[in-house]
Amino acid sequence: MPQPLIALLFLAFALPARPASANPSAFKVDAVQASGLTRAQAKELLVVVLRHEKYKLNAPGVFVDGDLYDDKGNPPHPGYYDFSVGSDSPKEGATNYAGLFSVSVLTGDVWEINLCKRFAFPLLHKIQAAIMRRTGKTLAQESSERKGLGCTDE
Repeated sequence: MPQPLIALLFLAFALPARPASANPSAFKVDAVQASGLTRAQAKELLVVVLRHEKYKLNAPGVFVDGDLYDDKGNPPHPGYYDFSVGSDSPKEGATNYAGLFSVSVLTGDVWEINLCKRFAFPLLHKIQAAIMRRTGKTLAQESSERKGLGCTDE
């Protein structure tokens, strides 16, 4: 079985569900500045997406890593924060990766870039609309940055 599929199966079936008390809509849009999302805010938004997509993030070893930079300290995709999601498995002696995600600084647009999957659901659209009101930017205005992901718009 291919490693990415094993990692997805691990995350889908081996990890406990998030507690009912966790509030996926707790993203604090009022804290977003006109300059856009901070890395921490982008990670919070990604967690909203991952929970919506039924990733079970509460088990030991599961991580959302946001320290992705090129050899000059720049993000690999200008205008986006990049995060890898996976799990460390001491039993297997390996790290399993479930995906590479990019979050737009100015719009909150979220992609899994290995699959070229753009995430869209009502709560995310609501958060993104509020982010765009605060930044004054639209998805259309960042089309050149989006091309840098290597994925095409739907």
